[in-house]
Amino acid sequence: MIKRMHVSRHGSAMVLMTVLLPVVLAVAAYSINVVYMELSRTQLQVTTDVATRAAGRALAVTRSRSQAIAAADRVIQLNTFDNRNFDLSSAELKFGASTRIDTTRYRFTEGATEPNAVKFETGSKLKVQTLFPTMGVPIDFRPVKSAICTQTELDVALVIDRSGSMAYGCFEAAIGSCPPVNAPPGWCFGMPVPMGSRWLDAVGSVSCLLQLLDQSAHRERVGLVTFGDLAAKDTPLSEDYSIVFNGMSVHTLRFNGGATNIGDGILNGAAILSDKRFARSWASRVIVILTDGNWTSGVDPSISASMAAAQNIAIYTVTFSSEADQLKMQEVAAIGNGKHFHATTPTELSEAFKAISNTLPTLITY
Repeated sequence: MIKRMHVSRHGSAMVLMTVLLPVVLAVAAYSINVVYMELSRTQLQVTTDVATRAAGRALAVTRSRSQAIAAADRVIQLNTFDNRNFDLSSAELKFGASTRIDTTRYRFTEGATEPNAVKFETGSKLKVQTLFPTMGVPIDFRPVKSAICTQTELDVALVIDRSGSMAYGCFEAAIGSCPPVNAPPGWCFGMPVPMGSRWLDAVGSVSCLLQLLDQSAHRERVGLVTFGDLAAKDTPLSEDYSIVFNGMSVHTLRFNGGATNIGDGILNGAAILSDKRFARSWASRVIVILTDGNWTSGVDPSISASMAAAQNIAIYTVTFSSEADQLKMQEVAAIGNGKHFHATTPTELSEAFKAISNTLPTLITY
């Protein structure tokens, strides 16, 4: 019988491990470097997005390139990258116009006279060293990232109070038994609204807002709803703002007054923003409400605001005169994820509408 000899393989395994260990370490180092590079790119993209949005927001609000640049610089200095701070000297900020080429895409063109978009690129001047060298040689990479922030196209429903109190001046009490101070002898509802009335102040402020929207690089569509006892859809959404102005002029020439049915106004505003004949599926939808008084008729405005907000419609509210219920309209704006403004004079009312035009939405489009 032939005896089998036991051969020890411990030495062979050690040789194999010695040969494979550098390979294993190289693969591990490569994998860690790849993960580190992706982490760096993600971190830089987040900073780029935040800085771009800050610049875009500043441009929309102030229309100032210098303030947009300053806003971006503040953000990136607050965010570290690769355990270090960096500033605009290592990034590029460009201004231009973004135009929608279909329902989901925008085209950015640099150098517009009236820019509506900011393009921010970071990383092209940054060198980041990987954690482990490759073949004993340190490797650098440039995690270039960019983003574009664009002031969005808007569909806007103006919801304007035409209740009886709007026939009075901004500094006088609206007492139904007494005619407005500026009303001519024998004046009554159904006649042209008196000079100096809150309604005419509203007309002037709306005209100011329409002029600002007309100067925008985008094509906003605006519709008009007015409310008294009930609300009326005076004009559908349109890029021809003269239609809106003419819609208000109808009430100027024949001012009927009535109660203050704010809730119905909101519901009708939401309805024209949802009218598929005129509304655009890609546009941001906004209701702007102006009222000088208190909710006196119809559904609770807060309930109407909740219904509009459920349709992703933002709501901005403006109260005018000391008689207005600011608390209720602040609540409505909060429900609609918008802002509330208050005015006591015609000048302040115009400023409120200017502020609204500067507060309307922006979004990252790249």
